[in-house]
Amino acid sequence: MKKKKNKKSKIITVLSLLVLFSVLCVSLSSCGGKAPELESVYDRFVYLIEESKEINQLFFGVGEPTYKRDSNISDKKMIYQGLGQSQYEYFMENSKFLTVDMMKTAAEKVYSDEYIASVYETAFDGVSLDGGVAYVRYYEDADWIYQSTYVTPLIENERLYDYSSMEIVKPSNASYVNVQIDSYTLNDPENVSTITLSFIYENGNWYLDTPTY
Repeated sequence: MKKKKNKKSKIITVLSLLVLFSVLCVSLSSCGGKAPELESVYDRFVYLIEESKEINQLFFGVGEPTYKRDSNISDKKMIYQGLGQSQYEYFMENSKFLTVDMMKTAAEKVYSDEYIASVYETAFDGVSLDGGVAYVRYYEDADWIYQSTYVTPLIENERLYDYSSMEIVKPSNASYVNVQIDSYTLNDPENVSTITLSFIYENGNWYLDTPTY
C-alpha cells in the first residue's frame, strides 16, 4: 500500500513540475529565454541594416552595372555580336559582384538562412509560372555573369532609419528579436513611419530575418 502511495506522490510531483515548467516557458517567450538588452545587440543590428542596403539593391533594386545592348560601348567591343538571349546583359568588369558565389557570400553575411533561401529562388533558380519557368535574374557561364533586363526594380527610393528610435518589442526572446524603429525614404524625409524588423540568432550570430527596403 505504501508503494502505491509513493508512486502516486511521484506522479503528482512530476505533473507539478511540468506545470511549473510550462509557466516558466510562457514567461520566457516560449522557452526562448529572455530577450537581450538593446545595448548588447545595437551595434550588430545597425551593421546589418546598413549592410542590407547593398544586398537589397542587388536583389530588389537596379542590380549591377551592365553593358547595355545597342549602346556605343557594346557595339565597339562587339560584346553581343552573334549572341542570342536578348533578355540578358553582361555585367561590366567594374561590377562589385562578378560571380553568383560572390553575391551569395555577401548576402549570407546579412540575412538569415531561411529568408535568403527564398530570395535565391527568384534570383538564381527561377519560379514556375503557368507551367513554365520565369527568367532568373542572374546566371553565369564559364566566362560571364548576366543580368535579366525583364526584372522591374521593387526599390524606388533609399530607405533610411532613425537608430535612436530603435527599441525591442514583444514577442522577442533570446534567439529571435523584433524591434520597432522609425523610418523614412530619402526623397520624403517628413513622412516618418514606425516599422518592425526581425532578427534571428543562428550560426553563432544575429542576422536579419525580414526585408529592410
